[in-house]
Amino acid sequence: MEGGPHHSAARRLIDLEIHVQSGSLGLAPQVIHEFLHVATDPRRFERPLSMKEGLHWVRSLWDAAEVVRILPSPGVLDRTLELLAQLRLGRKRILDTALAATLELAGVRRLATFNPDDFRSFTFLEIVEVPAVPKDRA
Repeated sequence: MEGGPHHSAARRLIDLEIHVQSGSLGLAPQVIHEFLHVATDPRRFERPLSMKEGLHWVRSLWDAAEVVRILPSPGVLDRTLELLAQLRLGRKRILDTALAATLELAGVRRLATFNPDDFRSFTFLEIVEVPAVPKDRA
């Protein structure tokens, strides 16, 4: 979301991965859902996106030529439950674990995130930490 504390850092990462390294951006529905939830939340932003604006943003992201859609496979639920038990993760880790399982089963090995500590226990993922830029420097 433009103007948010992570916007500049996210833009730099996307530019580096896609334009400089000729890569692509993998995107899972879980990430789209989380973005829509957060970007439209008036408790998190002084001027959140309206639902109409949020839907436009996520549709644009999901349909972008540079995006590879990473859909959950039939084994995601079993792998999520297995990881939750194996790593002894609690209820607040369910959604992150489901995303990690989705990525693992899709063969994705790198994850860019603003919340690296949420994913460090998933040793099959290389974490690309994206630092937030303070608003006064963005």
